[in-house]
Amino acid sequence: MRQTFLRTALATVALGMAGVLYGFPLYWLFVTSLKSKAELFASSVHLIPHNPTFAAYTSVLIERGFWVLLKNSVIVCFSTVVVTLALGLLITYPITRLPVPPRLRVNILIWALSLRFLPPIAVVIPYFAIVRTLQLYDQPIALIGIYSLFNLPFAIWMLKGFLDEIPIELEDAALVDGASRWIAFRRVLLPLAAPGVMAAGIIVFTFAWSEFLFALILTATPNSQTFPVGVQGLVTQFEIIWNDMAASGVIAMALPLVLMVIGRRYIVAGLTFGVIREK
Repeated sequence: MRQTFLRTALATVALGMAGVLYGFPLYWLFVTSLKSKAELFASSVHLIPHNPTFAAYTSVLIERGFWVLLKNSVIVCFSTVVVTLALGLLITYPITRLPVPPRLRVNILIWALSLRFLPPIAVVIPYFAIVRTLQLYDQPIALIGIYSLFNLPFAIWMLKGFLDEIPIELEDAALVDGASRWIAFRRVLLPLAAPGVMAAGIIVFTFAWSEFLFALILTATPNSQTFPVGVQGLVTQFEIIWNDMAASGVIAMALPLVLMVIGRRYIVAGLTFGVIREK
């Protein structure tokens, strides 16, 4: 009993310390965004702002016009999720539900992995040349295409795991009852795979939301730039605008966190899908 109590106490202390180490930077980011410039550069440090103000958020979204960049990020990321999941289901459905040769299945999965073998910095210049040739430079569609391409391997492998766990007999029963392949997919398979699809979509959205390199290289004007590109512009040659950067950081974290909270049961169900198997 005593050993169990000590283990529980040590685990609680360790988790508490990990929570503080993880949560304090986020708290400090939020507190910094609420400080005025005078308080920000004061000689003493305060954990709680004396005169909280939302001036930094107004400065970022209205005066600097970052609401346009925020809108661009939302459009690009949601479009990336739609395209990635559509292509991912289009590829994973045949290799998991149809009698394709095993060699073809393995080659498709290896091809998907090969798309992520090289780091983005190694392929950004070729992609830049392709985008310029296609006259898509400074266009959101270029970012949507590249983001979808880079997130497709993750979607393929994640969706494959989900679809493999759904008994194929359910679709066979629908086909026997007269349903077409499309109807069986839409009304039988897709609802059962919804937790996995939602989990994959939220994670793909998060990856696309935080991408910076391609957005920096392939865009030039606020009409197509994403929010991370605007944030780096707050580091100037002469100063770093700390409270505006903190406000931008809070805004950048807000949407992914909201999606994680709203879809947390889908993420948990999706990431644990198929963990318990019958023997």
